[in-house]
Amino acid sequence: MFKNARNLARKYGSKALAVAGLGTASVGAFAQTTTNPIVTVLNAVGLDGVQAAVLAVCLIIVAIALTMKGPDVSKRVIRKV
Repeated sequence: MFKNARNLARKYGSKALAVAGLGTASVGAFAQTTTNPIVTVLNAVGLDGVQAAVLAVCLIIVAIALTMKGPDVSKRVIRKV
């Protein structure tokens, strides 16, 4: 990296390019890892409560469906006997 910056500086005769090349090389060495704020928010949400709510809703829907179909099923069973 440093050799490329020096070669470019010699080629174009610019000391500023060499300084910029050395400056960007040092920035990468000291770069800190940042966390994504969206991922942080999603990780903060507790899935236990959501899972329990979804399970309860599914059970209610199945119970309603069975309640509505129960008389029809029982009529079919009685006819077969």
